[in-house]
Amino acid sequence: MSKKQDTDQIEQPRMVKSHDIHIDSEYAEWIAELKHRYRSAQVKAAVKVNAEKLLFNWQLGRDLVQKKAEVRWGAGVVEQVSLDLKREFPDSTNFSVRNLWYMKQWYLFYTENMEKLKQIVSELLPTNDYERKLQQIDDEGAEKLKQAVSEFPLPFACVPWGHHVRIVQHSQSIEEALFYVGYTIKEGISRDVLERVMKDDIFNKCGGAPNNFPQHLTPQLAKLAEQVVKENYDFGFATVDHETYDESELEKALHENITALLLEMGNGFAFIGKQREILVGGRTRKIDLLFYHIRLRCYIVCELLCCAQHNNSYVA
Repeated sequence: MSKKQDTDQIEQPRMVKSHDIHIDSEYAEWIAELKHRYRSAQVKAAVKVNAEKLLFNWQLGRDLVQKKAEVRWGAGVVEQVSLDLKREFPDSTNFSVRNLWYMKQWYLFYTENMEKLKQIVSELLPTNDYERKLQQIDDEGAEKLKQAVSEFPLPFACVPWGHHVRIVQHSQSIEEALFYVGYTIKEGISRDVLERVMKDDIFNKCGGAPNNFPQHLTPQLAKLAEQVVKENYDFGFATVDHETYDESELEKALHENITALLLEMGNGFAFIGKQREILVGGRTRKIDLLFYHIRLRCYIVCELLCCAQHNNSYVA
């Protein structure tokens, strides 16, 4: 057997089978169930570990503030705490000096106005989303979090620590920070995507576009639609060869850069096609760009308009 054939054979998926056994459909279903249960256990463990870690970070930040550690023990107390904890837990990466300062900054950011925090947490954070994730923590872990709810907002447990650090560093207000916390919970985005979203300033852009959503949608759906639609879209990635162009050329340029287009539209958009024909009021019309939005559960029509002003800039 050649080396290539041997490699191909190794790479092919196969079921390991011992002697003296008969594998049937019932056995295969049982194995599939075991795999599902184990993956579920892994997810629960990860969520619990994250929740416990965040609660610890919150309380350590609280201790540094409430004990007035720098006044009581000196300006180098944070460095000393870092040394003591790293000596006791050498395998942990959580106790760098910088990370301890982040914990203090995180706690201070939200608790400088605790009443305001309690008031807007329920308004800005997606209750159903975080409660569903918290159900993955066992009863003991969930109860421990609930006992700390007066000072530690429960939804925070569903967001990784690195995300929290970036959000606090970026945000100018509690409202903005909680917007991005809620966005992370709903969309399940990575830290890189979060940073891009914050760079795009969707907190100030979402819902800024003129609309008539409240007149035609339910209040809940109208609010969601306003969050989905940006005030401005940057389609600078769609270039044409000359300054004067028509809608078909713009449409083609957008279609050729479909990945960049979907990133600019935002999370939840799925591209259906261009020049899709529909029947409206007994007449056929062609849609420039047709999308489907997963969270809104509806189709979104995008009509392109080219204007002669300012070197034929365009809006969509």
